[in-house]
Amino acid sequence: MSIDRADWHWEYTEKLYRQKHHITSDLTDEMEEEIWQMAANHIGLFLQWIIENHFEGEDNNQELCEQVRNGQITGTEYFIEHCDCKFWECDICEKILPFVQDYYESEDGTYFGDYVECCTNDEDKPLYGVISDINDYALLRQKINKAFEEFNAK
Repeated sequence: MSIDRADWHWEYTEKLYRQKHHITSDLTDEMEEEIWQMAANHIGLFLQWIIENHFEGEDNNQELCEQVRNGQITGTEYFIEHCDCKFWECDICEKILPFVQDYYESEDGTYFGDYVECCTNDEDKPLYGVISDINDYALLRQKINKAFEEFNAK
């Protein structure tokens, strides 16, 4: 079952991108690539945390997962290149699925709230208008770790 997909966020991200850059004509391939990265950013950061903690699914490309763990590629790059911009339950190991459902898929938007606080909390970084750097991810990783610890303490 699909947990999240970048194409669900594409239309809003494209609209924001066009407004920010005053684009009314066709998009170049480079522009589209940047929009995909922005639409996938929040998913890729969470997937990066999953991979760093060895919670990825059995079928995930272990060579690429090691590249994420070693900082050679980001979780977003992995998500776009390997997962075709779709985050599925099979992308994570079964033992972490209850946490993902509680935190990432929660109706109160727990993960999304943490993401917004860490990565898009000013006018220069609007929602769906950012490609996060290692500083954003470091802040978000702390929030995810705390949520994971609290979930396991229940």
